[in-house]
Amino acid sequence: MKLSPARLNAMLNQVGQTVDWRPGYDCPCKNPDSGAAEYGCPNCGGFGITWGPPQSCKTALAGQKIQREWANFGMWENGDVILSIPSDSALYAIGEFDRVTFAQSSEPFSLTRKHDGSEKLTFPVASLNRVFWLADGVETEGGIPTVNADGTLTWTDGMPPDGVQFSITGRRRPEYFCFGNFPQDRAHQGGDALPRRIVLRRFDLFGRSGT
Repeated sequence: MKLSPARLNAMLNQVGQTVDWRPGYDCPCKNPDSGAAEYGCPNCGGFGITWGPPQSCKTALAGQKIQREWANFGMWENGDVILSIPSDSALYAIGEFDRVTFAQSSEPFSLTRKHDGSEKLTFPVASLNRVFWLADGVETEGGIPTVNADGTLTWTDGMPPDGVQFSITGRRRPEYFCFGNFPQDRAHQGGDALPRRIVLRRFDLFGRSGT
């Protein structure tokens, strides 16, 4: 039996979804001996990695059975995702520490920030639906801000008072990074460009997973 890369690609593209892929690059600030990033580097923020502009790609989620197999290696974290990438997708070239945002999915979030003009949201936002703070113990409703490209917030009305801690609620796009050196080719059929399997980990854990 000979597998057809074209047919496999067509199937994965049909059942898959759109993601935004951002290739990762080592920051020049990294120490060549230890691999440690320079603390407070203005280029990478101390991550040691910078990311290029997003590229829209198609991919498919792998089955639960494969996720259980990955868990059996003892390397699973809650929220890990395994993808099967068609070879005609730009994402096929993904490498370690690249970032992937699920552009057609969203999840709820609610958090607090103190209003001082510099607060920002550090993840891709799908929508905002409520902002409020406490004034003499009473909930006070605020306006819905615009989220700028760098994550900072801009209000046209209903801005929280300076120095006041506020709650902001909405939905965000799930964001991941390519964990470990796991962009795997299928080791059969004469090197044909068959779908590639990779493991993604929540970007919230970047820097805490052996990176």
